[in-house]
Amino acid sequence: MARKKNFRDELQLLLYINIVYIILLLSIFNLSQKPKAQIQVLGAETDNSYWEEMVIKHPTYRDAWVELNRFDKVEEIDPNYK
Repeated sequence: MARKKNFRDELQLLLYINIVYIILLLSIFNLSQKPKAQIQVLGAETDNSYWEEMVIKHPTYRDAWVELNRFDKVEEIDPNYK
């Protein structure tokens, strides 16, 4: 004896499959349209112009020489630095 097919259950299953399929397509589309963000690290690039001006105005300011990575000059100013 053949069983009667329940079309309502089949349509409901088809609806769920289509909804999942549409969500996946929209997600892939949104990810492909999103521009790649550039990663910027704070302090990765330093602007030494401030410290260079500080060294010109105050040549014995030790911290300015440290920021400019001139440890030979720091040793001259303060022999007990390290």
